[in-house]
Amino acid sequence: MTPIFLIASWFQERIKGTNVSQRILVGRELFAGPGTWLVFLLALGSLLASCGGPEEKEGDVSVPPSPEDAGEVVVRVSGTEGIEYSGTYGTIEGMLQTVEDSVESEPTDYVVEVVEGVSDGVTAGFQKVQPGEGDLHVEILADDQVVVESRTLAEFGAVNADWFPRVDVPEVLPGENKESLPGEEVAPEESP
Repeated sequence: MTPIFLIASWFQERIKGTNVSQRILVGRELFAGPGTWLVFLLALGSLLASCGGPEEKEGDVSVPPSPEDAGEVVVRVSGTEGIEYSGTYGTIEGMLQTVEDSVESEPTDYVVEVVEGVSDGVTAGFQKVQPGEGDLHVEILADDQVVVESRTLAEFGAVNADWFPRVDVPEVLPGENKESLPGEEVAPEESP
């Protein structure tokens, strides 16, 4: 990045010989007429454009709202090659699968069988079983999109990842009267 005093001296060199009425005092620096302002605005615009947020890539797919809505759910374990780990993965209401393995050069994927019609989540928890440095990383993926992940560098560190279905909260809860104010007692509704 160019220091501001170099830019200021360039502007001062550019405005030598210009009419005093064309100069505009900004702070301690002088800017000349419309041409200089155009260069300044273009530079400012390019700086601001580069500060934008992340752009969405074409074809991005949003994560499904629940494991049941995903075509395939996978627990992926990766990290420093050779790290030994043990743990469990599976659906919260189903049987958890037990794993004792070591990190390979490529990530290891464990497919989770999600029961249709059961609105439950997916869980995965693994721990390093041998002392030593290294990274242990677990991800839960839905249709190849990372939903949740966890990482540890601790000597006997553990990683846990849970994916629960999104739940829509109703605007009015059962037994709640829209017309009452918070703290007011609501009379029970009469049944026909």
